[in-house]
Amino acid sequence: MPVSLMDVAARAGVARGTVSSVLNNRSAQARISPQTQERIRRAAEELGYRPNRLAQGLGKGRTNIIGLMIPGLRNPFFLSLLEAAEERAFRDGYDVLPDSAFQLRASFNIEGKLSGWPVDGVLIWVSPDKALPDFLGPWVQNLPVVYLGYRRTDNADWVAIDRDGGVRQAMEHLREKGYSRIAYLYPWQDLQPIDSRYIVYDQLCREFGIAPIKLALETLSTQTRYSLITQAGLREAGLTTGLAIARRPVGDIPDAIVCHNDLVAIGLFNGLRRGGIRVPEDVAIVGFDGIEEGLYLDKPLTSVESPGLELIQTAMDILHESLDSTTSSRPPRQVMLQSTLRLGSTT
Repeated sequence: MPVSLMDVAARAGVARGTVSSVLNNRSAQARISPQTQERIRRAAEELGYRPNRLAQGLGKGRTNIIGLMIPGLRNPFFLSLLEAAEERAFRDGYDVLPDSAFQLRASFNIEGKLSGWPVDGVLIWVSPDKALPDFLGPWVQNLPVVYLGYRRTDNADWVAIDRDGGVRQAMEHLREKGYSRIAYLYPWQDLQPIDSRYIVYDQLCREFGIAPIKLALETLSTQTRYSLITQAGLREAGLTTGLAIARRPVGDIPDAIVCHNDLVAIGLFNGLRRGGIRVPEDVAIVGFDGIEEGLYLDKPLTSVESPGLELIQTAMDILHESLDSTTSSRPPRQVMLQSTLRLGSTT
């Protein structure tokens, strides 16, 4: 059983309130003698007392806990965001409470894990047509939040990644290399893209005078298709798609494919190679996110790098600014970060 303040008070022979004042660094205000302070701290150490940080935070009106809502942990990019958030929060005296299944819960009309938890603020990666109350309920209307990943049109704080510029860099690189049948591989078969990358790809194809080719991932089952939404199974689906493309007639195979993210691209790379297609001699591949795994393929992956560390650092700065603001009318902070094309050997 955890040691309580009452246990420490009994060992030190003082009142519970005296123990609370000493262990919460309020000894001066309570005019507690140095001798009593030392006795209380010695008693706490002997008993192995550990403070209840949540209870302390509630008493102060601040818990020093930040919620982080990201779409799954199977994608190393989102794992890197969690790691960056944990490290930054630690340095700032905060803890991070992650929820990687909030979209899954929402599909069953269940509020996210953070619902009702006394977090000071939230960072959330979600498409711009969704907002925090969609997942946690109306109680978070006034909770400080910074949206990650996407440009938004509402009056919210956000830090976005310039995917449009990344698509342009990738497409211009492919055209300079002489590719003319450039396809875009999107994860979902039965949904129109909500990400602007495909829209920019389509516009650039027309600008370059080439026909856009929209590909959807091959899926093995309803469960696999659903799991794509939560970032699971993307390598497998990319592999299956690569094998399916390799079975097409030669004239029906694109000479370059821009993939929705690196997990898709890594699976596609292996599927095409297993199907007898050479990369990049027959088909070039470009990924998105710039995850480290892509560097360790037989041929390092060409990818549009997303600045994940800078994203978290900027978002945490904005969240702290919001938490420390003395007025609710603070203008929103909205930041666009640039992505960079990392050249590999798949183009």
